[in-house]
Amino acid sequence: MKKTKLFLLVLFCSCINAIAQVGINTPNPQGILNVDGAKNNAATGTPTSVQLQDDFIVTNTGSIGLGVIPDNYAMLDVSASNKGILAPRVNLTSSTLDLNADGDNVAANQPQGLLVYNIGTTLNKGYYYWNGSEWRVFDSSTAVAPVLGSLVCASSTLSPASYSTGVPYAGNLRVPYTGGNGGSYQPGTPITVHGLTFTLRASKLEFGDGELVFSVVGTPDTNTDFTVNLTPSEIPFLASGQQCTVTVTNQTTADTKNVAYVGTLVSTSDNGRTGYHLVGTTPDGQWSVRCFLPTNTAFQDVNLQLRYNGSASDPDTRDIIQNTTYMWGGGDTNSGNQVTYPKNIWAGSNANTSALSIATSQTATNFPNWGDPGVYAAARPEYRLYHWTDYSATGTKVFYTMEFMMGSSTPGANATTTTCPSGTCISTKVFFNLRQITAP
Repeated sequence: MKKTKLFLLVLFCSCINAIAQVGINTPNPQGILNVDGAKNNAATGTPTSVQLQDDFIVTNTGSIGLGVIPDNYAMLDVSASNKGILAPRVNLTSSTLDLNADGDNVAANQPQGLLVYNIGTTLNKGYYYWNGSEWRVFDSSTAVAPVLGSLVCASSTLSPASYSTGVPYAGNLRVPYTGGNGGSYQPGTPITVHGLTFTLRASKLEFGDGELVFSVVGTPDTNTDFTVNLTPSEIPFLASGQQCTVTVTNQTTADTKNVAYVGTLVSTSDNGRTGYHLVGTTPDGQWSVRCFLPTNTAFQDVNLQLRYNGSASDPDTRDIIQNTTYMWGGGDTNSGNQVTYPKNIWAGSNANTSALSIATSQTATNFPNWGDPGVYAAARPEYRLYHWTDYSATGTKVFYTMEFMMGSSTPGANATTTTCPSGTCISTKVFFNLRQITAP
């Protein structure tokens, strides 16, 4: 009886072992399930890559291999030398189309990462993925080898444009070119000159003219200009005779950027107060200015306001030095030696003092002014000229100026839904000219 029980136990264990791996057309399964399509796998050991080309394998972790034993990091691992993968082909009629596989007609329920190939004509053909709110197309740039006509090294620019001996530097060198063919390229071999390492950034060429961008990092050992030779080593796709020499110039002149805005006052409810405004922003995005008028206030009583545009990691306030000048038939000016402005809130100060002062923040009920209140004097438009720089940012070399005028054919009229139909005050015209000057 004991021998019978022992025999049955051995038989049971053998059966468990026998079904632990299932091989179809193979006595040597490479996973819990292995279908050998051509029935050509070796009877023992690991089949060769050629033998595995027709195999379907499932591992004990649920990974699937087609033509290959799946990698441990892959849920699906596919190998083939003359075949590809076909994603579902659909007609995307809009960038927010709901494929509606679940029948609820709610596009937002589509899982992020969903992949399809668009065969429609509304959107460009190609592979798209759902990012949670819209279909995004994969880059469909040409797959040709990169070719350009010529480098224009004489027009190269360094940004930031100045460097100092012994001071760590990080920036970019831009080298113009002509005759690009749209091909993608990889980084080249880094070259180090005077302590700065230049490395071509991976990207793709424009069709026609464009720029190659080199990262530039290191600690320079000179304050003077120097040259960098660009060869097929630094730019792998350069043809013979296309190499050139870039002169890296330590810029000692200021970098000036200018932006202008012209338009009418439009409806707003920023900072909780309804009214009408026009907004302008400095080229670096650090500051915005606006002329603002609460609802049911006369156009001639518009005030200017300033906003410090800070990110989550930026300080809650910034201190600036400011000078505000206004001119009409006469003129006047006010200067604040140190004025504190809050982050991401419209505010104003007409401080005329050497002491620290705090700008007044816009709320749902007040109407602060940056500079003198009201941009009209005796029913005549004033010309405003403002200057400021950040007092609290260590090492800043940026200075800002602003020119401003506003006109209205009905300066005494109030801003209402009648004088501003559809939220646009058609009788007004506003002009901002913002200049940003960065010292070397």
